[in-house]
Amino acid sequence: MKNFVSHLLKCALGLLLATVASFSGPTTALAQNDQKPAVVISLGSIDQLMGNIGYLTRAAGSPEVGAIVQIMSGQYIEGLNTKQPVGGYVTFTPQPTGVVFLPVSDFNMVVAKIEEMVGGLQDVGDGVKKLTLQREIFLKEKDGWVFVSDQRANLDKLPADPTQLLEGLPETYDVAIRANVQSVPKELRQMLLSEIKEGFERTVANEANEDKRRAQKEIGGRVIEEIVRFADEADQLTVGWGTDKKAGKTFIDFSATAIAGTTLASEINSAVTAKSDFTGFLLPDAAATFHFTAPVPKENVQQMVTMLNKARDKAIEQIGKDKDLPNDEARATAKEIVGSLTAVLQKTLEGGKLNGGAALRLAPQNINFVAGGLVADGKSVEKDLKRLVELAKQSKNNPYVEVKFDAATHGGVTLHTITVPVPAREEQARKILGEKMLTVIGTGATSVYFAFGNDSMELLKQVIDGSAAATGETSPMTLNVSLAPIMAFAASVDDDPIVAGLSEALKKGQGKDHIAISSKAIPRGVAYRVEVEEGVLQLIGQAAKLKNSQERDPF
Repeated sequence: MKNFVSHLLKCALGLLLATVASFSGPTTALAQNDQKPAVVISLGSIDQLMGNIGYLTRAAGSPEVGAIVQIMSGQYIEGLNTKQPVGGYVTFTPQPTGVVFLPVSDFNMVVAKIEEMVGGLQDVGDGVKKLTLQREIFLKEKDGWVFVSDQRANLDKLPADPTQLLEGLPETYDVAIRANVQSVPKELRQMLLSEIKEGFERTVANEANEDKRRAQKEIGGRVIEEIVRFADEADQLTVGWGTDKKAGKTFIDFSATAIAGTTLASEINSAVTAKSDFTGFLLPDAAATFHFTAPVPKENVQQMVTMLNKARDKAIEQIGKDKDLPNDEARATAKEIVGSLTAVLQKTLEGGKLNGGAALRLAPQNINFVAGGLVADGKSVEKDLKRLVELAKQSKNNPYVEVKFDAATHGGVTLHTITVPVPAREEQARKILGEKMLTVIGTGATSVYFAFGNDSMELLKQVIDGSAAATGETSPMTLNVSLAPIMAFAASVDDDPIVAGLSEALKKGQGKDHIAISSKAIPRGVAYRVEVEEGVLQLIGQAAKLKNSQERDPF
């Protein structure tokens, strides 16, 4: 372990210096111009990083790993100020060049450590020292910071407080990277976009299937246009990883902002402020929930409609070849149903909004699922459903299915039930679903729902009530997964001792067993967060231990 940690830290230092060495070209110090750096890299203080490594390894059930890392890193951080963050930035003037800055309490000790690891430093005047590797690297200490760059000119005029360049990133994240898109020279952006276009055109040209090639050209062409526009109108892109010990979780954030007044800024604002009619899917006791609401820009509608119509034509073509349908009249009816459903979907897209969700509720040997969303004409869908059932009765391979239309109504939604026998040979499925599987389809004026499971009717009603009662703004997109009910369900249908052990371990997690993905509005932009609670880390550590124990057991 000692050799590993030593090697890891040496590699980290080598990577830091090699990153600086990889830049080239004439430079101008950042402090000498007002433009933001093209890229900013932020690391939390050593105390922050070590504390969070210790927390995460304890949460995963391996505190010894964090302790060893902390002990072995001690000799490599001598001379550094462990309470200040580490950072770096890249500028283009016009070629890329970079500066890394580290807080120091004893610069002479830092120099000694560098010389011990990678070679001697040469004093080149004005407090600047030079290290020669594959390229020359320059170092200078100023006001408790050591600045490292590939160009000496970058060290002529240095910022008094380099942490201001990090714009508060270390306060939220352990590690973060921020790109200021407009600080990348337009010529370079155009060159990169040209390479993307050329790669796309080669891919299209190499596609032998004419239909696929046409589809790739249409869809990909639109994507390329959006990338070009994004490069012109985007302001900042940020990726950051952080840890919240008080809340008991670790997270990764992805955010993007647009230049004020641009079309992109307007589109992002529309996306994050769109109202939802389906927040009832966010059930607090569910094993998994998903919810989304998003506008459909007018300029994208026609492209989506074109794709939808192609799918319709393909389906109609397949219906014409379907031997299960008894006659031409049945095939004609099936084609009409496909056309009608496609028309509803087209009207929904033209309405300019997509909105819906799903929820999964689990218990030992019990599963219930519901999904649904916005449609332009739910009653038209209901008519097509009834026609579809009548058509299914004519199929040569029609199993016995009990259908009850208008079985109930709730919150303005008409509920229809479909009961399908579960074959006796499917013993495991019968344990979960019973002898008959209940499916519920709900149709409202502008909504359609689908649910299955023994308690699916009540689950669907709960979602409808929750959506009707919801007030206030919601996240444009939310996905929540709770591992405790998932593992409890898995243990009830699987005799694997590892699964049973993990299920028991999660019962002690005090509810901190979630993985969540969410989005929120920020000024001129949107931010997405992926969160992992400490119970999930504990599960990962426990799984590794159980797996190792099982592999070592000779019996």
